[in-house]
Amino acid sequence: MIAYDNQTLKLRKNTDYKIVWDKGVKKVSNNFILIYIVNKKDYSRIGISSVKNYGTAVERNKIVRRIKSILYLYNFIPGKDIVLVAKKKTKNVKYQNLKDEIKVLLTKSSLINK
Repeated sequence: MIAYDNQTLKLRKNTDYKIVWDKGVKKVSNNFILIYIVNKKDYSRIGISSVKNYGTAVERNKIVRRIKSILYLYNFIPGKDIVLVAKKKTKNVKYQNLKDEIKVLLTKSSLINK
């Protein structure tokens, strides 16, 4: 996910995901787990994941696309690695509720500009 206006890149390497997962700060909501860590770079990197028992590949890809479309709306503060994990029960939640919940998580974690 590359958004040139707010310098947000996609977290790509499995080792980067593991570093964020092991050493990051975790925030949990009803439908998501948000984990973030400082990366000492001039940009933020975001990774999106869904739990393996979420459903078929089609269902997992659908929720990832929905999350991406929501994350494009925000300007992230530079210098963070962020992983957003969708829980299994997320597939029955409406788009607007997902949008509101992600905004609350990002705001509480001070990851976005207001």
